[in-house]
Formats: sequence, structure tokens, C-alpha cells
Amino acid sequence: MQRVGKKLACLLVFIMLFTVIGCGGGGSESGDKSSDKPADVVTKDADVVVIGAGTSGMTAAIEAASEGAKVILLEKQGKVGGSSRFAEGVFGAESPLQKELGITISKKETLRKEMEFHNYRVSGPQWKALIDASGNNIQWLLDMGVKFAMVSSPGAGEKTWHVYDGFGDALFDEYLLPKAEELGVELMVNTPGKELIMEDGRVVGVKATTADNKELVINTKAAIIATGGFSDDPELVAELTTDDMTQVVNGGTPGHTGDGIKMARAVGAASNGWAIFSKIGLTLEKYSVHSHINSAAAMEPSLWVNKFGERYVNEDVIFHYTRAANAVGTQPTTYSVIDSNLLNKMVNEGCYNGFGAYVLPGTKLVDLPAELEKALERKDVNVFKADTLEELADKLGVDKDTFLATIDRYNEFCANGEDMDYSKESKYLNEVKTGPFYAFHIKVLNLNSMGGIRVNIKNEVLDEEYQPIKGLYAAGMDCDGYTGDTYGLTIPGSCQGIALFTGRNSAVHAVEYTKTI
Repeated sequence: MQRVGKKLACLLVFIMLFTVIGCGGGGSESGDKSSDKPADVVTKDADVVVIGAGTSGMTAAIEAASEGAKVILLEKQGKVGGSSRFAEGVFGAESPLQKELGITISKKETLRKEMEFHNYRVSGPQWKALIDASGNNIQWLLDMGVKFAMVSSPGAGEKTWHVYDGFGDALFDEYLLPKAEELGVELMVNTPGKELIMEDGRVVGVKATTADNKELVINTKAAIIATGGFSDDPELVAELTTDDMTQVVNGGTPGHTGDGIKMARAVGAASNGWAIFSKIGLTLEKYSVHSHINSAAAMEPSLWVNKFGERYVNEDVIFHYTRAANAVGTQPTTYSVIDSNLLNKMVNEGCYNGFGAYVLPGTKLVDLPAELEKALERKDVNVFKADTLEELADKLGVDKDTFLATIDRYNEFCANGEDMDYSKESKYLNEVKTGPFYAFHIKVLNLNSMGGIRVNIKNEVLDEEYQPIKGLYAAGMDCDGYTGDTYGLTIPGSCQGIALFTGRNSAVHAVEYTKTI
């Protein structure tokens, strides 16, 4: 037994020595064999690390790689695109397509309108640089092979909206991702960035967690944060916005927890102190932007009442998506109310507004009856039907007398062809008289947050003294400087325009910086 015990002891010592000496750098992909690195740490080297693979991150990676940089692109989710997969189009002024179609857009006038829309609570230099570069950025996409279905405007603003053929999915799957692969960008999905490594006041590395739960350390000269905002982080939402989240539906992809903002703050980054949601109209919760019931319920200028049964706004504000979102956001609850006549009109004659490029104005909502029936069958808590207005009031839980008085007054306006309360255009005045009647609990649709990291015109991240943090850049929805208190539709496509411009711009300056160290 003693001999067996000695052999076992020797074996344990051997195993321990092998673990310490032989396996210390075994997980390293950069060849580091030092004994102070545990086996579950992977190390890599890059010139530029891009954190986040939405439009801004993908374009940053492509631009940097095209300049000859070795690029590693980290993506938290299982595939690239993020909320940009829901994007329909991108902003451009004086683009080749606009010139071809005879659409005249003045860059100077566009800048003036955008500054005025935001009440000058934005960065003039940042917006000017974006607008000036936008036509060239459309050409950059065209050179990549990107196809556009139209140049239009979603109900408000100028014809600056260059709609992707196939929308966001096509942009990533057919163009951006293949281009990144062609240029040798190393893409790592299911690999969220966690921490920036600093040395002597500059970025020298990025820490992340790999898909197989290993710690990844990337030695790099520059990092670009493009993590898509903070819509899913309650603390940052409370700090940076004024929105009542009970009335907001996050319609983008999940996982936007402000990772990039937190990483930047940890190394001294400042914020302008406010941010906004990209509130792009209204929605019936849990329905896609393609569905006809969603368009009928949330995006038409029908009658809206609040939880008290009162009308509170001119409903044709819906044609300016962001203003409609602001209006609904002022109320604890909003219901849109229609009768059978208006329902049949939307099915047989077409809708007034639709839903962006997904459901165009004038589309006959032929799927509406079936979608409505299914919603009622499964007892959707946001969809209501009643044979009488009294019964509908009971189902909504609103004050019956107030609700009925609101309907009577509204019907009087419809009959006379003039809205004496809020001046809705007469062509949108449709009586609520013929049962059965329908109501829908509608909410604000948010695609993403905008803002959180202070940047300059080079997209360098700035500290509290407005000084650049060396080697650190931010792009896309993480950037401050582009929004006042409301997402703008004066120049439609601006969200994607910001992402495209800041992605490329941050990469150009990041690569320039790497050549100086």
C-alpha cells in the first residue's frame, strides 16, 4: 500500500508540474507560452478591433481592412446586423441616384433644416461632415454592388431615403458580410466585448468572452466601439432618456445593454448627458412591421383615445412617425378605435399611411380580417371587439360617459368635414358608427437608442475635458452629437446615415492613428 501511495503522490506532482509548466499558454493563438497565462485565455493581435457588427461596425471593419489594417470584428449575437437588419434605407444628399432621378437636394439647406429640427442641440460640425459625405457613401455602397429599390420619403421630410432592395437583411448577407470576408476581416460572433485595456493613457487591448466562454485578450493599436446603444439597460435608459418604458416597445434585436458605453466610461469617456430613442412610429405589441393588423391598428389616422376615454391629439400626426411617437408617449395608455366601415375601407380601398417601405401607402390590407380573427381567438390583450360602443368602453375600462361623448363629438366633426378640436385634415375624418367596433392598445415603437459617448469630428472618444482618449473611437448609435430630443425624419434615413458615416469615418482616423505608433 505504501508503494502505491508513493506512486500516486508522484503522479499528482507530475500532473501539477505539467499543468503549470506545459499548459500555461496553451490557449494562446499568438504563440505566447508564458507561465502566467491560464489555459482558458486566448490571445490575438490586431491593428484595429471593432466591437459590434451592425451597420457602423461592419462598415468600420470594411473601411479599416481596405486601408490595409488587420481587423478583428467582435459581435455579441450569433450573426451580424443587429437592429440594422430592420433598416429599410439610408440617408443620402446629392447622391448619384438622386441626380439620376432628377431629385434636387441641397446639402446646405438639408443641414439648416436638420439643425433647426433639433433646436440646435446637436453638433453642427458632426452633421455637416455627415451630410457632405453622404453622397459619396451612397456611391461606396453602389461600388460594393448594393442595390436600391427606390429613393423616397416615408411620409415626411425630403427624398433622401435610399431604400435597400431587400432591406437590411440583404445589405448584410449579400454585401457587407461577403465584402468583410473578402478583405480578411476576422469575425467572431457570440463574442461580446467586455473591457478596454489601457497603458499610458492609450488603448492597447480589448478583452472579450468567446463563444466557448474563454477569455479573449486582443492586443491592438485602436478600438472602435459600435455596440448599438442601451435600449435594454434600465439604468442607462433612466439616466439618459425621459421615456416611460411602459409605453415603449423595443422593436430591434435584443442585447443592447450599453456595453460599449460602459466600456468607454470605465476608461474616462464623457457623455453629453442625454440620449434619445429612435422612436419610429407606433406599434401593436408583438406584431411585425409587415403585418396588416399592425398598420391598421397603429399607423393610420383613425380616432385615438386615452385611458380616460378622451381624444387628445390630431391623429394625422401619424404621417410624421417621430412626432406621433412623442404624442402617444404623453399618455399612460392610447387606444385606436375604428368601426366596420373603416376596416372594410382599408381592406378594399387601401390604407392611408402603411408602415414605411414594408407596407406602402395605398396598400389594400387584405390580410387584416384573418389577422384580426386570429388575434381575437387567442384573446390578445391589446385587441378588442364589441357589437356596441357601450360594450367596447367596458372592455377598454374607460369611463363610459366620457368615451361615448368623445365618439359623438368626433362623429359630428366627420359629418361636418371639419375637426373643431385638433384640425385633422377632413379626408382622414371617418365616423365611428357601424358595428362591430374595434379598438387596439398601441404603443411607441423604438428601434434603438441614440447617444451616450461624446465624440469629435474624427469620431475619437472624448473625456470630460473634451480631450481624445488615444486609440479609442465610437461609431453608430453609441455616438453623441446627432440628436436633440427627437429622432429626426426631416432627412429620412438619418439613423442608417449616421451609422454608415461614423463607421467609415472612425475607421479612417483609427487607421491613420495606428500608423503613428
